[in-house]
Amino acid sequence: MLKTTPKRLTLLAGAAALALSASAGASRAQDTISCVFPFWFGFAPVFVADKKGYFAEEDLTVTWAFDNDRANVLPALETGAIDCTMRTIGESMARPRTAETNSTIIGTIDVSVGADGVVAGPGIEAVEDLIGKTFAGEINHPGTVLVQYALSEMGRSIDDLDVRLINTDDSIAVFEDDSVAAVATWEPMLSQIVNNTSREGSKVLLDSSDYEGLITDVIIVRSDDLEENPEKYAKFLRGIYRAIDDYMEDPDDFIALSAPEYGVPDEEMKEALEGVKYTTYEDTVAYMPMTEDGTLREVFDAFNEINISLDLQDEPLPYSPYIDGSVLDGLFEGATR
Repeated sequence: MLKTTPKRLTLLAGAAALALSASAGASRAQDTISCVFPFWFGFAPVFVADKKGYFAEEDLTVTWAFDNDRANVLPALETGAIDCTMRTIGESMARPRTAETNSTIIGTIDVSVGADGVVAGPGIEAVEDLIGKTFAGEINHPGTVLVQYALSEMGRSIDDLDVRLINTDDSIAVFEDDSVAAVATWEPMLSQIVNNTSREGSKVLLDSSDYEGLITDVIIVRSDDLEENPEKYAKFLRGIYRAIDDYMEDPDDFIALSAPEYGVPDEEMKEALEGVKYTTYEDTVAYMPMTEDGTLREVFDAFNEINISLDLQDEPLPYSPYIDGSVLDGLFEGATR
């Protein structure tokens, strides 16, 4: 998810990409994973797993950096400059990805259940009211995806709207333009716009809770390295899902450990996470089971249609081998949880 970001690190190509911000106090271990992902609270389990020592227990060193720009991250993943990234499944499927791209989804980490959405101005009471009016957003933004999905259920498409492309970070200012009927945004700006806009009668028209599961963040790794070192990625997933267990048990402690990594007050992170559902190990297995299609297959198929309609894909992608749940099989057998 490309969330609003008060700071951003730019990933450089080649050797410079390896100079990622390392976790504090991490010891040198045999296995290493370098991961680059957007500045989004949903990816906080990485920080908690490190600070709790879960990676160290596995003799795994994880380094990370923030970068929202797929144009930086994907080439680094393709060449092996990094090993891992995380973002929404819909974004991950978009161009320039092809069936031959060196990346594989091995797990889910969170599902948006209200953190992404669309704010509409007065007079817009339903998605169909947007037809023929100006809609502002990024073309691959989750809010834009939600609108396209809702329109497709009516036999219409995003082409029926006057789409104004913007940077999501500018959505608060953009919405003050009366000519804009609605804007795609995310928390905390979603709430900030509704609560503070001068346009009386504005409201959240649509958010990710209306289509739970559609906006799912996934863990993506290098296909070639996964094939050679599956246990290394099993170590990584165990750390992630143990950290998610911690959130389920004590969210305040989880937030206290991770909020400093984002440079935000605990309360701000806590409020934003109200629109997020972390996926436990059991949730993830249900999303992408070994022997049959799960929820993630339904989402994948939906995005093959959505992305093509938004001109973000040239053709449908095959589910396998892009999504591979084999590392999840027996993940905690004989291991600490």
